[in-house]
Amino acid sequence: MTELKLYKFLNDHELEYHWQDYEKKDAEFLVWIPFYLLEEFTQMIGYNYLSEGGIEVLLQESCIALDIVDIAEYHDIELENILSK
Repeated sequence: MTELKLYKFLNDHELEYHWQDYEKKDAEFLVWIPFYLLEEFTQMIGYNYLSEGGIEVLLQESCIALDIVDIAEYHDIELENILSK
């Protein structure tokens, strides 16, 4: 996954995303992904990342919410370039 691919995925699908507690050391970059986009998102992340035990998500009525900071670090993506602070 590249920074551009992630940016396009979030914006082309008009997904909700934002920084949570940006000023703190354990800041989160939360993304809400509808169920119908999960396969595309998991393919973008890649098998190698997901083979380590998966990703913790918050299951909601029509989507999942997840923190993608670790995913971005794994793929050398600067999240600050996707969303301003």
